[in-house]
Amino acid sequence: MAMPAAGVRRDHSSMCCVKHALRDLLGKYLYTALCFFLLEKNAMFTTESFCNLVWGTSYLKVLRKISKEDYNEFEIPKKGGTRTINYLDRQSSLWKLQRELLNKYLVKQDLPICVKGFKKGENYKSFLSEHIGAEFFLRIDIANFFPSIKISSVKRELSLIIRCDNDAEEEKLLDLIGEIVTLDGRLPQGASTSPVISNLVMARIDQRITKYCQVFNVQYTRYADDLLFSSNTFDFENKKWFLKKIKYILKSQELSLNYSKIRYGHKEIILNGYVISNNEIRLSRNRLFDIRQIVKFTKENVPLIRSIGLDEFLSKANKLPLRHRNLKEYPFKSIFQFSQYLCGYRAYLISMVDTNCLQTSFQKELQRLIRKIEAQILLLEQALPIRNSN
Repeated sequence: MAMPAAGVRRDHSSMCCVKHALRDLLGKYLYTALCFFLLEKNAMFTTESFCNLVWGTSYLKVLRKISKEDYNEFEIPKKGGTRTINYLDRQSSLWKLQRELLNKYLVKQDLPICVKGFKKGENYKSFLSEHIGAEFFLRIDIANFFPSIKISSVKRELSLIIRCDNDAEEEKLLDLIGEIVTLDGRLPQGASTSPVISNLVMARIDQRITKYCQVFNVQYTRYADDLLFSSNTFDFENKKWFLKKIKYILKSQELSLNYSKIRYGHKEIILNGYVISNNEIRLSRNRLFDIRQIVKFTKENVPLIRSIGLDEFLSKANKLPLRHRNLKEYPFKSIFQFSQYLCGYRAYLISMVDTNCLQTSFQKELQRLIRKIEAQILLLEQALPIRNSN
């Protein structure tokens, strides 16, 4: 019997390798698909199975990766004080645990329709746009939102979602997740998981508020710590008991109001530089004033940077009469900060133009402002000394 040629044997061997590789690849694909299916359907878990599905490793290995010392801390100024930000380096084990938990499990959970922040398909515009055309408005703010959410609240609300074989397994898994997403027993401002966890903690609160609002034909949306109410018939300012009821509902989750940020509106309301009126969303006069001031200043002074120097440029910038930024308290400390301020306004205006809630004339005005800002950003880049890329 004739033996197969060496080339044929090599081809057969290669084909076998390909078959095995495809089988392994298909197995991994099916396993991954099964993992996502189980996580989306909130299947019955053990702590070990959850850890394997989310992090691809054992419970003990996940536990060893939790190090609160990985957190960095800095403070940013805010009205009346400072806000502490705790953030993780992207190379840290805890950051990776949080990101995998966020992407593979947390973002897949259903949220009430009133939630407009940190939710796929929603943004600040959708938070505002549902109130266009209303007669009466009420805006309230939750004080110290993230730090007010305790690990006990996180575990309590997650226990309504996570299903385990028995109570002991459930407590073990909830303790693990609680340790991963909290710092000193509270949600840290700056952790990637905090926004979505806060939405899950607020879910029952949102449902209670929505049901209460439906009784009075009131529209309700929430974006993080901002709660917005509107109605064509319900005058919030003359019916203060409505606010007391909302306060009572929030208190059940140990949350309180920031009374300095309560705003009432009739026919229109201004929020963070946006104006909601009877038929549109637009920028407030103060916000437009600031944008025009900064564009004009940049156009006139950037060409002088090489002659007057960066320090003198920043000194002049910090004397601008801006209305939305107190330059005495929050001055521009670097040219990078100034440049980021311009880029921030560009992104801000682009997000406005992308909505269908604006009148055509106002959209065109914003597009002109965007082009002017882009021109000044380019001018600023050209005026700065060339940096050594090494």
